[in-house]
Amino acid sequence: MSVTSAGRWAEAPGVQQTDPVLYRPPEGTSCPMPDESTGVVAPQKTVIPRARTAVGRTAGLLDGVARWSFRHCWWVLGSAACLLALCAVLGMSMGGRWSNGGYIAEDTAAWRAEVAARPFAASTPDLVLYARPRRSVDSPDVAEQGRRVTELAARSAGVEVALSYWSTGLGPLRTADGRGALVRIDLKGSESEAARTARNLVPTLRASAPGLRLSVSGPAWVNVTATEQAQRDLLHSELFNLPLVLVVLVLAFGSLGATLVPVVIGAAAASGALAVLSVVTRLTPVTVFAVNLSCALGFGLAVDYALFTLSRYREEHARGLDAEEAVGRAMSTTGRAVVCCALTMAWCMAALLVFPLGLIRSLAIASLIVVAFCTVGTLFLLPALVAALGTRIDGLLSSRRRPRSVTGTSVSPAWRWVAVTVTRRPVLWASAGSLLLLGLAAPILGLRPALMDETVLPPRAEARAAAEAVRRDFPYPPDRQLTVVLPHTDPVARAADLDVYARHLSALPGTARVSTVAGDYTGGRLVEARHTTAAAKRGTLVVGFATASVQSRETAALVDAVRSTPAPGPAQVAGTAVHLADTRRAVTAASGWWAALTLCGVFLMLLLFTRSLLIALKAAALGGLSIGAALGLMVLLFQRWQLLGPPAGGGEGALEITMPLLAAALAFGLCVDYEVFLVSRMVEEWRRTRRNTASIVFGIEHTGRLFTAAALVVAVSMGALMVSQVRLLVVLGATLAAIVILDATVVRGVLVPAVMQLAGRANWWTPATRRRTPTTLLFSRRDGDRASAGR
Repeated sequence: MSVTSAGRWAEAPGVQQTDPVLYRPPEGTSCPMPDESTGVVAPQKTVIPRARTAVGRTAGLLDGVARWSFRHCWWVLGSAACLLALCAVLGMSMGGRWSNGGYIAEDTAAWRAEVAARPFAASTPDLVLYARPRRSVDSPDVAEQGRRVTELAARSAGVEVALSYWSTGLGPLRTADGRGALVRIDLKGSESEAARTARNLVPTLRASAPGLRLSVSGPAWVNVTATEQAQRDLLHSELFNLPLVLVVLVLAFGSLGATLVPVVIGAAAASGALAVLSVVTRLTPVTVFAVNLSCALGFGLAVDYALFTLSRYREEHARGLDAEEAVGRAMSTTGRAVVCCALTMAWCMAALLVFPLGLIRSLAIASLIVVAFCTVGTLFLLPALVAALGTRIDGLLSSRRRPRSVTGTSVSPAWRWVAVTVTRRPVLWASAGSLLLLGLAAPILGLRPALMDETVLPPRAEARAAAEAVRRDFPYPPDRQLTVVLPHTDPVARAADLDVYARHLSALPGTARVSTVAGDYTGGRLVEARHTTAAAKRGTLVVGFATASVQSRETAALVDAVRSTPAPGPAQVAGTAVHLADTRRAVTAASGWWAALTLCGVFLMLLLFTRSLLIALKAAALGGLSIGAALGLMVLLFQRWQLLGPPAGGGEGALEITMPLLAAALAFGLCVDYEVFLVSRMVEEWRRTRRNTASIVFGIEHTGRLFTAAALVVAVSMGALMVSQVRLLVVLGATLAAIVILDATVVRGVLVPAVMQLAGRANWWTPATRRRTPTTLLFSRRDGDRASAGR
């Protein structure tokens, strides 16, 4: 049979008739056209453009690096082992400086108010010690111990101010039954320095007065407890993670030898990142959660990069290339996708540096270091491991699972069926997938951000139990305090104005009590007067207490009301609730810049990699949908349904403010990683056939099985954080595990092929000049010649 001049397919002898849209000629040939004299279809070699491009030079460089590492495998592996040992020693010797602060925005009005309140000993206390002796706190021996503890704390290194009921006689520092009292301690330095001071100070104070039965809370002690808990959880999560990852990898690779490759790369990346981070702690505070994130993200990315690269190596090796040529070819194709993925992930994490939160910045720095180590490990260690393992890379299962054809090395019939089904009805599947993601993203409208507090710890943790006891036993707990600093107001000369101001504040909805040097106010009236004497220096304080919890809507409204009330002189308002309000504003202001930087940067990187304007736009749009779905899932799972327990921070109905930001950046970076690997295979098929549908199906069927395995490994690695006792890590791990699985199935398997099928040949349009086609820029002459020769 012959084909018409319109280009319809003819059935060659021995070729089964198939769908004219999905039929694919043998690889290494272009679409066969009939010879006009004989009517026989003759295969034609693909004509490879011979333009030299930057992408082609990159491919040649990666090929050369891979071949060098392959030839010098033992030198590379020996050097890596020495570096790994050095990193382990460095990490263990310098890992005691981890912090757990940085969840409050820096250089805000609340931040400056805290600094202004310190000379008056009225800033938010770093440590709150709840003394609960067996008898009255006013008994002589108990009072003596209380004064001794207060004086010892005040004289200790790193302590700025120490106050207690026994040193001041203030009623709010004593329980109503007279059997409990508080010691408030302000510490010097940053949050990490305060945590180190608290770690040494608390045991000393307990030993000095055992009869007081001190229990400790406060931000500094929450930091100490969370740091210790996160370090214990790291071991538990890795014990949970490693066996499951090994099972998934063995099933994905079908080989124990190949499974060692991503495990070695992941271990090297995590160890190297921890060593570098331990050095960074000397320069800037780094949260202890960076340790957990580095291990989880390092193994996840290492598996992603190694899985796709090794799969390509096996395909090239099955086509007849020797091991060195096959690994060079894999690096020149999939290796370029790895570099693009790494740059994209690094950009997504670097964009987080626009947020004025120390916790987010330190986690972003940790992610950048992990991505760098994973990339270098893939480019250098993977070829060396392939050379060292030799035939063991396929293991005992290789002979049983040797593919019958070259194209079958990584083909998934199930994913091919999915791709064919979607491309036949693209409008239906594109609409269904988009509605699903938009539906998951809708709960973002109900997101309520909160600051990290003791609720991130397990219920039995001392810092959490002590904070709950203080709120239960004291009518005016320290965390509900709002401090108005009037640095230029004379409390004697402006006594009448201060009285009017205090009466007005005490009458505001949500105010429990207001105190000044003149007395205490409740409900707009003075309830207890005090004698006012001339102060040695000007300036005074007005201290209020909220009736509701510190992160409730009622207290947020009270903060706005206090700030808008005219004061007798310049005023600054401090307190935990004020920090939350200012942190929300700072994060909201930075969110626009972060979104613009992330989306524009990823779009430009994908445009440079694919040279396709529509594919880059589509990837950025689907990445935005994935971000929305990730945040929506977080709100549903933790804030609304609380399927895995109450949310992290702020009690019920709120989410710690840093977790949505970090989850969004990580989710976007991982989703774009999958996009790059998928599109790179589609473009290769488009170069050979110039057929849109066949290219889409080819890309899905050759990467679908890999996406499934990679998503499972990343989900297990991130999901291992769910065994943590720190709620922040549970929220992050569960959200990322869910979104990665959703992206690898719904987005890559349904939305991407549906949208690309609807776009048709517009997918491959490039803004480059007419002579420089997309294929010219995507593949160098060297790549194309080698591909043709290998086939």
